[in-house]
Amino acid sequence: MKQRTMLKTVLACAVVTSSVSTPQAIAQEDRVALEEVIVTARKREESMQDVPVAVTSLTEELNRSTVKSIRDVQNYAPNVNIDLIAGNNGASISIRGISFQETDKSVDPPAGVILDGVYMGVVAGGLLHNFDMERIEVLRGPQGTLFGKNTTAGALNIVRSAPTREWGGKVQLTGGSWDLTEVRGLLNTPLGDDGGIKLYGSSSKHDGYMDSNVYDGDVGVQDYLQFGATVSYNFTENFDVSFTAERIEDESDVGAWSNFNSFTDLACLISLGGFPPAGIPPEASGAPFGSGCQELDVDSDEDHSPQNEPNSSDVTNDFYNLTANWDLGDWVLTSITGYVERSEAFRVEYDAAQVEFLTVTAEQEYEQFSQELRINGDLTDNINLTAGLYYWNSEYDQFQESFDMWYYLGIGFGPEGGLWPGAVSSQLDGTGENEAYSAFASMDWQLTDRLMLNLGGRITNEERKLTTGTPNFMLNLPDGTALEIVPGGAAQDFKEDWTEFSPRIALLFDISDDMMVFGSFSSGFKSGGFFARTQNVDDINSYDPEYVDTYEIGMKSEWLDNRLRFNATAFYSDYTDKQEEVITNLGNGNVTTIVNNAADVEISGLELEFTAQITRGLSGFLNAGFIDAEFSEFTVSDSDGNPVDNSGLELRNAPESTVNVGLDYYLPVGFAELGLHYNYRWRDEYHTILNNDERGLVESAGFHNASIDMEFSENFTVSVYGRNLGDERYARVIPIGISTFGQYSPPKHYGVELNVNF
Repeated sequence: MKQRTMLKTVLACAVVTSSVSTPQAIAQEDRVALEEVIVTARKREESMQDVPVAVTSLTEELNRSTVKSIRDVQNYAPNVNIDLIAGNNGASISIRGISFQETDKSVDPPAGVILDGVYMGVVAGGLLHNFDMERIEVLRGPQGTLFGKNTTAGALNIVRSAPTREWGGKVQLTGGSWDLTEVRGLLNTPLGDDGGIKLYGSSSKHDGYMDSNVYDGDVGVQDYLQFGATVSYNFTENFDVSFTAERIEDESDVGAWSNFNSFTDLACLISLGGFPPAGIPPEASGAPFGSGCQELDVDSDEDHSPQNEPNSSDVTNDFYNLTANWDLGDWVLTSITGYVERSEAFRVEYDAAQVEFLTVTAEQEYEQFSQELRINGDLTDNINLTAGLYYWNSEYDQFQESFDMWYYLGIGFGPEGGLWPGAVSSQLDGTGENEAYSAFASMDWQLTDRLMLNLGGRITNEERKLTTGTPNFMLNLPDGTALEIVPGGAAQDFKEDWTEFSPRIALLFDISDDMMVFGSFSSGFKSGGFFARTQNVDDINSYDPEYVDTYEIGMKSEWLDNRLRFNATAFYSDYTDKQEEVITNLGNGNVTTIVNNAADVEISGLELEFTAQITRGLSGFLNAGFIDAEFSEFTVSDSDGNPVDNSGLELRNAPESTVNVGLDYYLPVGFAELGLHYNYRWRDEYHTILNNDERGLVESAGFHNASIDMEFSENFTVSVYGRNLGDERYARVIPIGISTFGQYSPPKHYGVELNVNF
């Protein structure tokens, strides 16, 4: 019922938009029309209106001062929801209801991030800041044929600017709430007559948006630095090469955690004093550590955090890309070589309490290498072919140490020590490797002037290895040293391999020059592997790939002399062997969490996209997405080993409805041009917990963003902007049995931005 009501509202708004623009279109002597949108959704440049793929492209929108990172694509694309789960360095990207909430390097995400042609692997959750981005394409649905594994939900295809090969550049200065300071710069220079160099850098810092009740400081600090260079050169008229080297250094907080402990949490049951809720200092409760055993209230305090130390991070990410294009006449040969090296160190206080109860520190080293070689051209007058070979290798090494709850059982030696005296820590070390080979092809066959058939497929052979051992357990002594009380087990090796085929077939029919319809079937898979964070080597299991079959029908059209664009897609996706984190019974009263092929999922949905050039200075868009995503089969055992039927549960991070609205208005004012920009995003409620626990229900919310630009010349612009102007706050709550913690979304934010081009 809720979706039907929302659909009526969206269609009504669309009718109003088109009817308003009609008399103005007739009155204009000069033609006013939408610009053509070029995308590379199929690894070659095409008009978005000619591509039988559900895609939303952001270009001019990336220049808005309210668009700060790739997370903001959710303000423009339907059925997209991106949640922070570990600060800037960990995001759950949900496309059409499919996501995965895991930052462990042994688990792959279902939504791919492709940066300048390089698939970013398990580092895809890192939220790249919006700087020097020329285009972001949001591809919805499986993209396995051309983009490979781990794109079952879809992909974000990010394209950055190439060197202009002329002298020039830009500087951007921003200040705002939370003492925000951003400095960004770009310089283009020629390299002889046939090349160019682009140098760029970006620094973004701000204080936290929540105050600490424990230490002198705030929570949610950002400290982000990015710099790099791109060199491009034409060695001949037919052969060009570009090389990019880039580094990102991020020392931002890993989220702003709050304590939501209630009477059902073990933390309250075993502690005499309890745990302090957010905003209540311990001395106010009269108990040793405060009184936190209360009924859950996510609205208790949105601006204070009781964690006793910042959730710190230290991340370094190096990115290298070598791309070569060789024009052979009727064919173009392209080589893309990518290399990423990433180092991460985290400290995360999962109890979010004023005392050390459950804290995890982790160090992870990750590197990936990829090589793609593809060719595109015309086989005949009516057949176009894209084909290629692909190689992938990634390795990681992770060390994790956990300090847990024995201190609260009274097993301690006094108030001194580097850790809480009596705290028990466990240490886990593991390494993994993933190697894959694939071959792919996609063919467009123009059967008639109006009918086109697309056939494609990709075969992938993948091997995964894991080396890990049982963790050792350490007891902290009063002087801060750690005493080994349970030695770690010997390391063991695990290996699995799979061979998968991902086909695609689509039919496209041009009804007229301004309208086409298409239908498609596509398959994809998400890699199998091993869950490396299991606390006992004997409990490590391999899980197989998960698979998806997706059926789509769609329409792309332009109306009113190309002043109104309307695209629509309906889809149905059938997921089998879906990977989920489940609790399994080990016997003797012991349980553990593993990743298993535990479920089947059915998802159906609709996506509507309206874009209108209403007058010469006024344009707008309205996009809406609707999905019905639930488990069709999901049986797991409870802690006693009894099977429980969980079919009918809703997927996590899968709001049933999303609506995005935007308006842009440009008006000459004296010697300057005034630009007014408004964006609104509404999304339905959604769950963050697998079993749909009500504590993990994020309520529906709407978010307003706006900016005012004054362009005094082509080279000088001043902007004032506001994000989340309605100060909409929500809590993403995570109960883990021992305690319940979570983090609040950021409050409203204001800023001023100065742009200078030269």
